[in-house]
Amino acid sequence: MDREILHLAIPAYAVAVARVVDAALREQPVAIAPGASERALLQCVSREAADEGVLPGMNVRQARRYCPALIVLPPDPRLLARANRALFGLVQNYSPLIEPVVSGHLFLDMTGCQRLFGPGRDVAMRLERELESRLRLSGTLGVAGNKMVSRIAAGYLEKPGVCDVLHGAERSFIAPLPVSVLPGIGEVRQKLLLEELNLRRVQELAALTLAQLRLVFGPFASLAQQRALGNDPSPVCPPRRAPEIAAEGFLSREENDDAILLAELCRLVEDCGLRLRRLQRGTGELHLTVHYADGVQQSGRLDLPTLQNHDLLLYAAAEQMYKKLCTRRTRIKGLKLTCRKLGHPDFQVDLFTRSGPTPSQLSLQRAIDTLRRKYGMQVIRRGRTLISSPERARGAHEKGAYRPDGDSQAPGMGSCVPCNWRPEPGRARAEQLP
Repeated sequence: MDREILHLAIPAYAVAVARVVDAALREQPVAIAPGASERALLQCVSREAADEGVLPGMNVRQARRYCPALIVLPPDPRLLARANRALFGLVQNYSPLIEPVVSGHLFLDMTGCQRLFGPGRDVAMRLERELESRLRLSGTLGVAGNKMVSRIAAGYLEKPGVCDVLHGAERSFIAPLPVSVLPGIGEVRQKLLLEELNLRRVQELAALTLAQLRLVFGPFASLAQQRALGNDPSPVCPPRRAPEIAAEGFLSREENDDAILLAELCRLVEDCGLRLRRLQRGTGELHLTVHYADGVQQSGRLDLPTLQNHDLLLYAAAEQMYKKLCTRRTRIKGLKLTCRKLGHPDFQVDLFTRSGPTPSQLSLQRAIDTLRRKYGMQVIRRGRTLISSPERARGAHEKGAYRPDGDSQAPGMGSCVPCNWRPEPGRARAEQLP
């Protein structure tokens, strides 16, 4: 059976998502760069900015010289996460085999779905219309018999649309294209092919023998010849996700007060710990991601000596990782805690060391879990989670500042509420760093 592979590509995906939220950015030169420094490097560039000579990887100062009207936006991980979920929810209605490449680029295997949706060309046109009507995004779609040609077909279009490559015409389609369209042709090999061997088109590369290709590609000569002939047997592989538990919280305003940030971290630990104990699992690895106000993200990892799911032990490890990770003099707007390497915890107490919780700690934790399962997370709280600024407490009470999934609030999962207790003078930082 001939394969039907679709490749969806949304150019300048981060900019396209920002334009959905703010319509004033449409048809304007826009770029995404972390931080407010003029030396920050551009991560994503719109087509209007690219026409002015602005390229990804260029610093902001140089980009403004080419395009004085350039609008520079900071990255928004929450908005991109919501857009990725919406995009994945749309395309999974057509095929269960979906392989994300990067944000805004993915493969769909439509083999065997002709009776449900028709040929791949019709599916691509229908998907293009739904992408525009439901998500207000536009992209290019390539349809071919393998992943490589479908990706090349999607990149062949300069405007949103569908490029359908007929079965058996893959080699003739890529033959007149430059050799740079083939995967694996980096800058070094491309310079060698163009300047020294004068090979500019894919058809010229496909005409070489395997022995001649070994002079350029070495042990990858057979793979290069296969790609030059338009063949790509690699299947569409959905991502394999290892079992993990994650909790994410974003503050109502950026903070650099360790007491407030550690209180947020404690709420995340309590959320993950409760879910681990419900599953009767423990975690052997903690990942902490810090979202700064300037769009920069920092991540850290810590291996635990044994599988743990007790709140106090998890918080001690998370606090240790937080102190090593947060070294920038920049405000923080969100934290994400991920528990990986899940397994059945063994609370056998070591004879010479105390690596696990004591019996009294286990009894106390079970009592707390019983109360929270019956009355919710707010029925009993640790003192360190009550530290909050007046603005944060008021925003959490009105809007629900703590959002574990970054989108919608989950009731009873640790949202901050106003409290009358305030930290003593000197407990928090006296100076708010810029």
